[in-house]
Amino acid sequence: MSVEVDEIIPVSHGGSATDLRNLEKVHRCCNQLKSDKSLAWARQKVKGSPALKPTAVPFKSSDW
Repeated sequence: MSVEVDEIIPVSHGGSATDLRNLEKVHRCCNQLKSDKSLAWARQKVKGSPALKPTAVPFKSSDW
């Protein structure tokens, strides 16, 4: 959960690495996930949940 500085518009897509309006603080793991993609792409990636295997039996944490 270390903090890094990330470009909102990646430098590889024409963003500036020195313009403060194009910079934001992010978690290192989030920055690695985003890479050179857009913020919208990264948010969609995080929202997507992996599908359960057909043989998986869902359970509630209260079942422990």
